[in-house]
Amino acid sequence: MAEALGQSGLRTSVRLSLQFSFLYAILSALVFSMAYAFTQYEVRDWVLDQMRGDAQTLAAIYDEGGAARLIARVDALAEVSFENARIYQLQDRDDSVLGGNIAQPMGTPLPAKLPAGTIRLAEPMHDEVQRYWMRETAIGPYRLIQGSGDHITGEIMEALGAALVLGYLAVIILGLIVGVRVGRLTEERITAILTTLSRVSAGQLAARVPVFDRAGNDLFRVSVRINEMLDEITRLLESQQQISNDIAHDMRTPLQRLHQRLERMSTAKAVAPEDVQASLEQTRDIIATFNALLRIAQMEAGDRQARFERRDLAPILSNVVEAFEPAAEDRDMTLAMTLPRKPLIVMGDPGLLTQLVSNIIENAIRHCPPGTAIHVTAEVASSGVILRVADDGPGIAPENRERIFRRFFRVERSRHTPGSGLGLALAKAIADMHGAALSVFDSAPGTVFEVRFARPAG
Repeated sequence: MAEALGQSGLRTSVRLSLQFSFLYAILSALVFSMAYAFTQYEVRDWVLDQMRGDAQTLAAIYDEGGAARLIARVDALAEVSFENARIYQLQDRDDSVLGGNIAQPMGTPLPAKLPAGTIRLAEPMHDEVQRYWMRETAIGPYRLIQGSGDHITGEIMEALGAALVLGYLAVIILGLIVGVRVGRLTEERITAILTTLSRVSAGQLAARVPVFDRAGNDLFRVSVRINEMLDEITRLLESQQQISNDIAHDMRTPLQRLHQRLERMSTAKAVAPEDVQASLEQTRDIIATFNALLRIAQMEAGDRQARFERRDLAPILSNVVEAFEPAAEDRDMTLAMTLPRKPLIVMGDPGLLTQLVSNIIENAIRHCPPGTAIHVTAEVASSGVILRVADDGPGIAPENRERIFRRFFRVERSRHTPGSGLGLALAKAIADMHGAALSVFDSAPGTVFEVRFARPAG
């Protein structure tokens, strides 16, 4: 399948490369043509500027020296013009020729261009001149006619045209080579992605897309995101497998005990009330465990995010601490709280936030020895609200600080205390659902649970 897709993609990549090369060729031809036309216009304008400049100079000579000096200067300009590259004629009001190298009188109106063969000159003209650009100017009572051969500008435009054609061919050839090469490289990367996805769909979850592009490349980012997605899928599958194992391991014992008690009750002549009560309590514990698992699943699915709203965390903390103070006193513990005067604004669900704080405080009360002091604090930081629940108990071993958020995980010394090992897992799911970071670290002595809520938008 991947091979077939790869071959199809190869045809597609080459076809796209050729299409873009063709478009590039058209655009390049258009640009080069515009450059040629613009250069031709500028060269012609440069020639006309020269003739305008000569006319202004001759007008100034006439103003200073009169007709004699004007005629002499026109003859001098015509005489120094090599092979009649520049031609001149000065006429009076009777159209009589007074000076210059154009033999016959030029009529009116004067065309902007004249073929070289239609003009009779006093001397032979340059053999490469094809036409003359003409211009006339009135100087006093006289008519000055000027012409400039196109052989110099023709040579300039010929050289420019050759350079543009060669450059155009070089650009097209280079564009084709680069386009096909880029298409093949792109196809190799797409084929690698398709191969990886095919392997994963066949059950090879360890397959990953090779990442060998630069960070700025789009396919690099796609490959990284695919690998991250596969890592997350692998993690979720491993987590589900671990959850199944934990459920089978942790629920087997209470279910076996319940089954044994029910068997005894079924064979007994008289059922003792304490056996019925114990069976009910075990059933409630099992139901509570599965309800907790269901709530964790709902948290991870984000089913309740639609009910999130801006809330002040301070009243929630006060209610939870007040509710757990009697339980702390029963275990000879102290439960205190310190809150700032500023509102602790977070975005979330009040019921879930209450559950989050309750689980963390209940965990401290349940697993710390008598005499432990528990302190709840909160502060407003630039990034948002930071909630901490600290105790001066025995602490948590470094290797267990990440594992305590797993379902059913319990440290060895807590194996015989009541609970299902789901409280902190539920707290972690609620924190993740709220976009908060729940972490635990040592406070020497004791433990600190920290929840960092992001600042609400707006």
